[in-house]
Amino acid sequence: MTDASGPEPRMVLLQIGETYWLSQGEEYLNPMLMGGGFFPTPVICYQFANHFALRAYLGADQSMTDFWGINPDIVARLRRDGHLLDCEPPIE
Repeated sequence: MTDASGPEPRMVLLQIGETYWLSQGEEYLNPMLMGGGFFPTPVICYQFANHFALRAYLGADQSMTDFWGINPDIVARLRRDGHLLDCEPPIE
């Protein structure tokens, strides 16, 4: 949903197995990692079967080094606290 102030803030993680990267919401990274302060919830976690599926989603121009790696323990805390929404990536 958007309004005059712009799109709603959100955080998006990309997942393959037990490996996670933050693809959107870098400005909220510290509060999410620390578990305090404001960060938009739920944190969306797009799950991919393998690197080929992730590559197809991101496109050839996007490098994985552009994203922050997120420790699986942080993701486990988000999941435990009800702040994570696991889902399939949108079809583009």
